[in-house]
Amino acid sequence: MSELIKVAAALRSMSDEKLLSLITQRMVNSAQLLDFFDLAEALTKPASISSTIAGLPLSQARELRSLAAGNSANTKVAPDLADQMLISPAPEFAPYESTLNGMLEFSKLNPPSLNTVSIVTLDSEDAPVQDQVDRDSGVEIFETLQAITELIFDLEHRYVREVGRKNVGLPDLKRFANHLHKSTDYAKQIYELALLAGLITLSEGRWQLSIGAELWLGWAPDKRFVHLAKTWREILGDASSLELQLSLKKQSGVVSLDNQLKLVYPFADGSVTSKISKLANLASLIGLASAGWMSSWAKQVLDCNYEAASKLAAAKLPTPQRKLICQADLSLIAPGPLPTDVEIIVRRFADTEQIGMASTYRLSALSISHGLETGLTVSEIRELLSELSDKDLPQPIEYLLNESEARFARLTIWGGENDERTYLKSTDKVLLAEIINESKLKPFALQQLEDGSLACRFESDVLYFGLRELGFVAVRVDTSGKVISPLAVSERKQQVSVGNPVLADITRLREQEEKLGSSPDDDDLQRQIQLAIKNKARATFTVTSNSGAEVEFLLEPIGIANGRLRAKDRKADIERTLPITSIIKVTLD
Repeated sequence: MSELIKVAAALRSMSDEKLLSLITQRMVNSAQLLDFFDLAEALTKPASISSTIAGLPLSQARELRSLAAGNSANTKVAPDLADQMLISPAPEFAPYESTLNGMLEFSKLNPPSLNTVSIVTLDSEDAPVQDQVDRDSGVEIFETLQAITELIFDLEHRYVREVGRKNVGLPDLKRFANHLHKSTDYAKQIYELALLAGLITLSEGRWQLSIGAELWLGWAPDKRFVHLAKTWREILGDASSLELQLSLKKQSGVVSLDNQLKLVYPFADGSVTSKISKLANLASLIGLASAGWMSSWAKQVLDCNYEAASKLAAAKLPTPQRKLICQADLSLIAPGPLPTDVEIIVRRFADTEQIGMASTYRLSALSISHGLETGLTVSEIRELLSELSDKDLPQPIEYLLNESEARFARLTIWGGENDERTYLKSTDKVLLAEIINESKLKPFALQQLEDGSLACRFESDVLYFGLRELGFVAVRVDTSGKVISPLAVSERKQQVSVGNPVLADITRLREQEEKLGSSPDDDDLQRQIQLAIKNKARATFTVTSNSGAEVEFLLEPIGIANGRLRAKDRKADIERTLPITSIIKVTLD
């Protein structure tokens, strides 16, 4: 228990930035933490310690083994171990008892990489040609950039709930996977990558767009790639990146990323490879590797030379074509990738049916309504389609555009300022009757009001997406009747979700400390009392009496209030109340 006090004290002294990194890397659920003792307990659990040790890069693995053997600390490496709460902070740099216990699991492992950097040699027949690896990696980049863009537009059009902790419901995952013509595992990886890259966020129990999503839509493919490459490099970390660079300097020809990662993480055995697998999968996803072989620009990413990396990668991406084929069945065929600026506008008013080197889009009343909601006009849509196709538009498309313009905002949704209800209005009474009689809308419990409008107690976004799922062309408006852009809704939601939830939890822990009223003079004493209370543990309390004499009590603390400690005296079978100021020493059993 004394170790928990030391760990909790070290945690309190850490900056918010380092605490954020620690909690994230150690994958602690900060939302369930009540105080720093909770965090200390979570970090010193055997499973957490073992997983952390297994994921140490080469230099840190060597240093930890050296410290465990009683050697003096390498001040260039030891602080990294202290930041991961495997050893105490400077100047001691001593492994915690929980760390030493965790090291026993790896005592039998003595990989060569702990003593020297191994060189992996490959037969020429086993290694692919580097140019082929780069071409395949370029395809991966292209597909991933497209998939993330699709996810952004999907979340703009749909209400996707969070299931469990940071998970997507299987129906939503399958739907998105089918749209990409990929597996559900691939779709899940795209969600994870977009979350890691700060493009989407979780707020109010649903997946939503972050501010970074709008930035992403305005970026060219090379800048999008750099953003993902930086995300991967940050997950890898500086220490591991350096280890990889040192190893790669001893390699020639095409390099296996999987083998290199095994060298970088010498303690990772067959049972603890989550970090290696995650890094390898993400690397393949964003085109730093293909089939496990490193692309030629991966080395530049490790060296943070992103400009050079993006130039090499961009050369393997397909050339954009400013062309669309508009067809009478309301489909739009792009024979090649559209330029970013054009693609984003087209995606505002057309849904994708197929994405790839050649993509197919489809116009509908819903898609055009969405474009009008974002601020486009029918004239702008018509002019763009005419320019890209270089022909007169087919009559069915012209009819759809005119009809969509005439019917726009015929069905409106708004939430009252001083009312918890959401209202649905339309001048078309037949349409309202169709909606209230729609069986799939029964869960909304829509009620018809005297003026003919409908009302429910669901928030406007939920009703909006629910109606659109069934093909009803509804738009959101404010109390003045002005159409609310989906982009504005996204920005509004971000005002409450842009903050990092882990940072909010850290602030809460610090506020809890302040409530306990500990000061620098009695900090250690307070911590021991808190720990005894938390664990319902007995402790020997040394107290000064009114006469100045020191008296010892074996007590089980209950709580602290108004500067006094309540505790059970098991020996005397009574409850005692002691002023905190009279306690001069606490010895935990």
